Amino acid sequence: MDYVVDCSFTSALFLPDESSEIARNFFLKIRPSDVVMAPFLWWYETNNVLNIALKRKRLKHSDIGNILRLLEQLKIVIDYSIGVDLSDEIIYLSQLYNLSSYDAVYIELAKRKKARLMSFDAGIISSAEKIGVNGL
Repeated sequence: MDYVVDCSFTSALFLPDESSEIARNFFLKIRPSDVVMAPFLWWYETNNVLNIALKRKRLKHSDIGNILRLLEQLKIVIDYSIGVDLSDEIIYLSQLYNLSSYDAVYIELAKRKKARLMSFDAGIISSAEKIGVNGL
């Protein structure tokens, strides 16, 4: 099965006050035939989460290297697609469901790849399900 993960889902693996057995178990049960993917934006969002967590002292600087190695081991396939057609769809989804373009990127990727969307953001999941994308 194919999956798209967003930053809220993967951040639950390392943020101490947002830890989730759901996310942990998901990655532990991935089969070799499963594909877990994210848009390129995911790396930027993850870096921002790490940066903010450091500023708010939710994480220590010494944690960052271990977290980045953990994320690398997850073998998330990064989708680098860009272009006008993609932008049209992202803006359409953003406007239709009152989402940020950042959130709509995950829905667009899951729709395009016919993948299940793994997110802890209720708004993203609700919007995705309205267009036939299965969510967490």
